[in-house]
Amino acid sequence: MHPHQILVILAILAGLAYSLHGPIELNNAIEEPVTSQDQSESLRLKLRGVTKQLDYQCGPSYGSCPSGTCCSSADKSPVGPPTKEIPRPHIGRVPYGPQEIRSCTVPGTIALTFDDGPTRYTGDLLDLLDRYDAPATFFVTGINNGKGPIDDPSLPWAELIERMIISGHQVASHTWSHEDLSKVTPEQRADQMLKNEVALRNILGSFPTYMRPPYSSCLPGSGCREDLGDFGYHIVLYDFDTDDYKNDSPNLIQLSKDIFDRFLNAGNSKINSWLIIAHDAHEQTVHNLTEHMLKTSKRLGYRPVTVGDCLRDPRDNWYRADSTWVGQKNKKKTPKKGPKKSNVPQQVSVDGTCGANYTCLGSRFGLCCGSNNVCGNTTTHCGHGCKKEAGYCAIHVPPNGDAWDPVSPGGKAAKSEADSNVRVVGTAAATSLVLALIVAMWM
Repeated sequence: MHPHQILVILAILAGLAYSLHGPIELNNAIEEPVTSQDQSESLRLKLRGVTKQLDYQCGPSYGSCPSGTCCSSADKSPVGPPTKEIPRPHIGRVPYGPQEIRSCTVPGTIALTFDDGPTRYTGDLLDLLDRYDAPATFFVTGINNGKGPIDDPSLPWAELIERMIISGHQVASHTWSHEDLSKVTPEQRADQMLKNEVALRNILGSFPTYMRPPYSSCLPGSGCREDLGDFGYHIVLYDFDTDDYKNDSPNLIQLSKDIFDRFLNAGNSKINSWLIIAHDAHEQTVHNLTEHMLKTSKRLGYRPVTVGDCLRDPRDNWYRADSTWVGQKNKKKTPKKGPKKSNVPQQVSVDGTCGANYTCLGSRFGLCCGSNNVCGNTTTHCGHGCKKEAGYCAIHVPPNGDAWDPVSPGGKAAKSEADSNVRVVGTAAATSLVLALIVAMWM
């Protein structure tokens, strides 16, 4: 090998070392060991610097937070009068908090429940449930996952929640921003429940008496169960978890199907009932798992029902009225699709009567105009005889929640943390030097 080839190879090796490790400073060749405390403090200072430099907001209209930070939505509040002072009597035979509900009481029933929505997949789920004539229960969150407030009239969530009621499903609370209720203060716990109440009241004219704690966490000794009982809530858990949130891919969702099949095959529809948890925030749950659950339930003799029905609780007990509510102020004047407009605009009922030019939608008396021209939420009002032109049965919504499908800032084109400028430059330098080495060997 010629001397100049040796020199070229040495230069190449030095360049490779630089590109992979950066410059070597001889004066700092021996460094003090870095402790985890030092690293944590360094990260904390970096994040403090980031937040000082960026007066940012996050969510669907603003973007995302810097790496290492999260988007907090709990500090936002829905519009409208608070619900805190509304009386919360415990009525009916279904236990309220601090007691938890872990199973149904009506043999032969199966209560499918879906947490964390509405989401972009919820419209498809409602379509599927309609095809099977299968009532379900939706434990609704107010503002989590960057979706914006559920009662924001510029977003599709309010109409999807109305559609849940239209289709005979049950709407329940899953808190405002999905905080672990066992790990927050009593004041924060109240904030989580009351904000979601206001948002749901803004949509439905009333708010639920049923709830499920996020992460199913409401631990003894935390005060959570007692507080929820004081707020007049039934605390609903489940018989078994489908683990769908762990298996949201075509290759894994069979694991959730197997869990479902294993439990149902071990029972008998003549004596057993089931209370199931899943999530409409996951694509494979909506487009794969749910239809499997419906088909399997029917084959084994189980009847899909809401949680309230599987506990023999009358529909009137599922929601709590707000006597101070005089109508929805931020409701869109007309639905996206619906009956032809009359020359005289409809007005929200202020005395509970409906028909002609008065609608129940947005009133405090209930959402549907019954055959007796009185607003209400019972099956008498919302079943046969409902005046579609004067109540929520007239509302049609986009069949698919994809009506609002935000694109994350940067999207797939965004760089990962591994794609820093130093790494990119170093990789390019290494590639160039390797090519130079090959050329040099031929000289």
